[in-house]
Amino acid sequence: MQIIDTLGAVGEAMSWIGLGVGIPLLVIAGMVALAEGHWERVDIAVVERHGVAVARWFARGDFHERPLRDSELTAEDWHSGYVSTRNPENARIHPPMGRRLLLTLGIIFTAAGVIGFVVSFLPAFV
Repeated sequence: MQIIDTLGAVGEAMSWIGLGVGIPLLVIAGMVALAEGHWERVDIAVVERHGVAVARWFARGDFHERPLRDSELTAEDWHSGYVSTRNPENARIHPPMGRRLLLTLGIIFTAAGVIGFVVSFLPAFV
């Protein structure tokens, strides 16, 4: 077996793995984007009420508030946050990262799969 044949075999394996994982990740990222909608940046005030940290924000002509989770606890002050355009009562202190992570991994795996697909044709042309 020559080096070109080895590269072809490695390229074929890369294409199966990369496209087999990357395309479903891109589809899942698209479904999450459809379900969540877009996120708008808003100013969120964090105040303490009865010993509980509460986030308050103004969106779509109304004030909204909710208690902060332990993972979101932050100092009392104004913070930049994100509000769902579909449901203005759904706000986050930190940017939503799940969809971005799925999209990034999907692009990386799909690109590796496409590169592997091209490399798998080397033995046919050399």
